[in-house]
Amino acid sequence: MRTYDNHRGFTLIELSIVLVIIGMLVGLGANLIGPLTTFVKVRETKDIMDADLQAIVSWASSRNMLPNTGATETGFKQVAKSYQDAWNQDFIYLYDGNLSPAASPTKDTICGRRSTFLTLITNSGSISNVAFALSSRADNTAFKSTLSGSIITTSVGITEAKTLDASATNGDIIRWVTLDELRSKIGCQGAPLKILNNELPSAKVGDPYNATLAADGGVLPYSWCIEAATATPLPTNLVFSSTIPPLPLQTTASSCTGLVETNWGIVTTLSISGIPSAGTQNSYSFTVYVRDNNDATASNDNIAQKTFVLTVNPQ
Repeated sequence: MRTYDNHRGFTLIELSIVLVIIGMLVGLGANLIGPLTTFVKVRETKDIMDADLQAIVSWASSRNMLPNTGATETGFKQVAKSYQDAWNQDFIYLYDGNLSPAASPTKDTICGRRSTFLTLITNSGSISNVAFALSSRADNTAFKSTLSGSIITTSVGITEAKTLDASATNGDIIRWVTLDELRSKIGCQGAPLKILNNELPSAKVGDPYNATLAADGGVLPYSWCIEAATATPLPTNLVFSSTIPPLPLQTTASSCTGLVETNWGIVTTLSISGIPSAGTQNSYSFTVYVRDNNDATASNDNIAQKTFVLTVNPQ
């Protein structure tokens, strides 16, 4: 009885086809390794940066300032969860220098500000008043983003108006926090600058008089200016406190806000003192303006105003 073997191997053609397919799959897999590795590292870097942002905000909340670029405990590298990205490259840390003073920060160091020197440009548009930003060059050989035209190469505190341009499709990874976001996260409340007084005590002819106008919030030092219908808004023998430079008295509405900062009188509190002379009983109205030192160029200082009436009673 004849038997037949139904088991047969691959032909050379079939084997060749299988080897070609395997080769194609191996080649395809190898080509995917690079992009997949980059994708994973980009995701990891973004997670590191987000953790760093939270660490900086938390630190700022307890210290009333942003970390600087120094090597002490107030430096970014000591505050951040990690100062390097997934490629083991140092982040670039940019921040407004006003938010990281050299000494004696107060709650108003951040809460008293309404603007910063740093503006960020992304593909989505321009973002002003950035408090701080982190940048990674990812798998690039160098940063492509520019700081006011120059390629960024090192962490730095911004002390004048600068623009971080990350709008090009360049692979740099940018994370940032605006001043409003920072103020909200650390619990800033209320107006950044205000005049505390609501009214002035009345005066009396022939009696010594003294009253003090005080401001709160904003950034010291304060500067003051007075607007009134005449150049002598107080009765004879009553004067405003001496300031450096002299306190400006303006007789045109809104002229104080148009006055350059260097012409405002610099003093922490503004006082009115003296002895009203005979025949000066009347009501005297004037508007008091106070501005802070929000920035060196004065273009974004906080300004508050309030109108007062001083009543001088007869003797």
